[in-house]
Amino acid sequence: MTSGKDQELCAFGASVLLKHLQALETEMHGVRSGGEDIEYIHRMRVATRRLRAALPLFEACLPARQRPIWLKEIRKITRAMGAARDADVQLAHLQTYASTLNDPLQRRGVARLLLRLRQHRESLQPEVLHALDRFAASGTLPVMRAVLEPMAAASVGPPFSHALYRHAAASIQPRLEAFLSYDAIVARPEAVAELHAMRIAAKHLRYTLETFSPLYASGLKPWLTAIRQTQETLGNIHDCDVWGQFLPVFIEEERARVIAFYGNPRPFRRLLPGIEGYLADRTAERQRAYAGFVEQWNAWQRRRFWQQLGEVIHQPLLEAHRLYPPPPEVTPEDETGAPSSDENAPEDAPLR
Repeated sequence: MTSGKDQELCAFGASVLLKHLQALETEMHGVRSGGEDIEYIHRMRVATRRLRAALPLFEACLPARQRPIWLKEIRKITRAMGAARDADVQLAHLQTYASTLNDPLQRRGVARLLLRLRQHRESLQPEVLHALDRFAASGTLPVMRAVLEPMAAASVGPPFSHALYRHAAASIQPRLEAFLSYDAIVARPEAVAELHAMRIAAKHLRYTLETFSPLYASGLKPWLTAIRQTQETLGNIHDCDVWGQFLPVFIEEERARVIAFYGNPRPFRRLLPGIEGYLADRTAERQRAYAGFVEQWNAWQRRRFWQQLGEVIHQPLLEAHRLYPPPPEVTPEDETGAPSSDENAPEDAPLR
């Protein structure tokens, strides 16, 4: 049986989870259509990630047997959407780049790269649909809704309880610390893996901030704006790194295809300038994006911007502590009825 404070926390958590659940259900129909709007699969993937991020935050409120099953099923659908989403992003960017080219010699190679990417994306769609079918058959969504809707019905608005603010701070702080732990590698452009890991830490912090932002008067907007910017910039850097690894391999594989088809590599020479031109474009973009990120990061650090976030999330707890100081610690002697070391300690007003 949960206490009143726990009920408020659980009601708040259930409301958050239901919002992400609704977003997931809404986008499933668009993903099935396989249409030209690539944002369906993006929004659905984001909804599954937000669900996965929020479920552990409120795990004490959820059925112990069902919780790991829900996480497992949602994780599977996220992974199934991942490869398709990555291919969509690559195609969209390459199509935009191709539209800027006037040199036919450049356009040939990019056209071949687009062809191979389209073929790859089409090959992924059956697995996307199969994953949706498996997810629907698992019954995860209706079961989650049946558990969460009664819980969310008890939700109340501000003023929020001390327990809810304490849980918010305890959830945000470790993710903030994990994100800031990458400060030492920001000045290392060659730290490809670490910069990608920083992006993942930024994503986890962002989803946690979004979960608890309604508790704070500012909505944590300055930090949410900054963390989105960080995630997008580091994502751009990562995409450039992926292209930098992929394109040299693609060149060798496509050369081998041409030789197998024509018996010699000469026709491939017409494709090479366009592919190498795109590789040079991605290399230059990586340098530009990285330089901008370092400049912005250093500006934030000079202002103690991220440290101020820690102060903001703990401020409601400090206010509650000032108004309602915690009771003195109880010693074993106190529990046996022996006089305490401070017999004149005043009784404390209870926390809400």
